[in-house]
Amino acid sequence: MRIENDKKIFAAGYPAIVPFLMEEYRGEVSFEIYSGIRKEVRLFEKDFQGRYFTERALASISSSIDPYIEAHGYERDKKGATRYYYSYEAKDREAIDTSLIQKNTCLLTKEIAESAKNRTTFSLSDLVEKGLAAFVTVIDGDVVSVATVNETLENTNCLEVTVETAVLHRGKKYAESNVAAITAYLLEQGATVAYCCRNTNTKSNKIARRVGFERVGRFYAVSAYRR
Repeated sequence: MRIENDKKIFAAGYPAIVPFLMEEYRGEVSFEIYSGIRKEVRLFEKDFQGRYFTERALASISSSIDPYIEAHGYERDKKGATRYYYSYEAKDREAIDTSLIQKNTCLLTKEIAESAKNRTTFSLSDLVEKGLAAFVTVIDGDVVSVATVNETLENTNCLEVTVETAVLHRGKKYAESNVAAITAYLLEQGATVAYCCRNTNTKSNKIARRVGFERVGRFYAVSAYRR
C-alpha cells in the first residue's frame, strides 16, 4: 500500500484530488491512498477481501471517506460512483488484428492537421506540435475519428492510447481501425500499449478485444473537487 502525505496535498490547494486508488493487475491488488483514510481502507480490506470490485464494496469505501473529503473543503464526484475501469495491454504485434485497418485510416501529419476539418474534440495541431503519434480517419476532407497517445505511464515503456469518433460517424468501425493502426505502430517502436475503459462501456471493451488487447486488470478511484 502506498500512502501519500495528505497535509502536503491539502496545503498545495489542488483543485482536484484522488484520495483513494485501487488497482488490480494480473490478480494482484494494490492501493494508493492519502494518510488520513488509513483506518477506513483497513476496514474496507477486512470487510471485502477478495470482493473489492463488487458494487457493494465500492459504494462502501466511497461513502466511508465522504466525511474526510468534505472536512477538507472538497466534494466527491458521485457520477458513476461505483463504476470502475478495465485495463488492457498489448505487447505482441502479432496479436493485433491489422485487417481491421481501413484504407481511409492514416498517420496524422502537419498537412492533415492544417487542411482537414476536424470533427472530433481533439486538437490536431496540439498533437502534431507535441509530437504525439495519432492515426485518423479522413472522410471527404474531414477528420472524423482519432486514436492517439494519451500518456506515458510512470517508470515504464508503456503508452496509453485513447480514441474518439465524431457522433455522426459512429458505427462504421473507424475506432477499431485507428486503435489497431496506432497500436501496431507503437509496438513496432518497442513500446507496450495500454488501453482503458469503463467496465460498463460495452462498445469500448469490444474494440479492445477485437483489436487484440489482453485484459490484465481493473482499477477504481475516488476523486473529489474543491468546493
